[in-house]
Amino acid sequence: MGNDIPISIMLENAKNEMRQAIEAVRDSYRLRPCIMDVIVSSVLADIRSDAQRELIAASNEMIDKTNEELEKAKEAAKKVLKAEPEKEAESGMVPEEVGENGDT
Repeated sequence: MGNDIPISIMLENAKNEMRQAIEAVRDSYRLRPCIMDVIVSSVLADIRSDAQRELIAASNEMIDKTNEELEKAKEAAKKVLKAEPEKEAESGMVPEEVGENGDT
């Protein structure tokens, strides 16, 4: 299916196809509705487990990406902090002494 189909129509089409597949299985095995309920509930539980795993994987991927960005930022900050004293020494500037009470 193309990406230009509205999501509501795509969902309705998928639902109808699933319903037809369920009815075909019911007819093929001559299953009663109470048995179909158990089967469909079990399949739904499997789908929910898959959805949870997918969400966890996506969350872990986002966390890993954020951690990588934090590490890069830390490294960049370390470089800046190392470069500042060198610049001050080159310019002849000496940092002011700060007293215990924050006085200069």
